[in-house]
Amino acid sequence: MSIFLEFIPSLFVALAFDFILYITGAGVLRVISFGLSKYQLHSYSEYKQLKGKSNNGYLVPYVIGILFYALIIVSIAWLN
Repeated sequence: MSIFLEFIPSLFVALAFDFILYITGAGVLRVISFGLSKYQLHSYSEYKQLKGKSNNGYLVPYVIGILFYALIIVSIAWLN
């Protein structure tokens, strides 16, 4: 039972990072497409609700968010 209680905080952190990566990816896609992107910026409660129903529409912004932060880290490492 105590092992289960240790995973609860890490689950909340994973959900928060998931949301942050989605929002970043959707924002980057919206900027690149000059506002014509079909990905909406949901609040956290809407995001959890909609992600539970279908996972297909959230993959592209999620990957773009990961690539955006990876690009920032690589550029900082390269410039130093």
